Amino acid sequence: MKKIALSALVLFALICVVSCKCTQKASEAVLTNNSWELSMLNGKAPNPADFQRILPTVTFAADNTISGNGGCNGYRGTYTIGENGSFKTDKVVATKMYCEDAKGENEFFKALGKADKIKTEKNRIALLHEDKEVMVFVPKTE
Repeated sequence: MKKIALSALVLFALICVVSCKCTQKASEAVLTNNSWELSMLNGKAPNPADFQRILPTVTFAADNTISGNGGCNGYRGTYTIGENGSFKTDKVVATKMYCEDAKGENEFFKALGKADKIKTEKNRIALLHEDKEVMVFVPKTE
């Protein structure tokens, strides 16, 4: 009886480990197989008038680099995702083109720097700060 219980426990643990890795790989595939466009910033839909050229975008590469456009300036850097969904950007640099009113872009970069957790779904990425969504991205349409 003890052998059956032990075997069942080992099988359960193995299934949990395999399913977590599959889910993580699926999330990474969703993350890196799309270009994403901002659809929510600090609880509100972004106002295109707050951004000089386009709504902000982000692309996550499999080599843990991040790049996109903040609405006026292009940017790039690195990102890390922990097993528990923790998220961090690092070494993010942006071009310094003149932007008449960079209010929206400044808010975008501030939220990107504060994000400490990530949630990925098929057609949605949410970046959170202290478990509150600060940015939501959807697949960019051409």
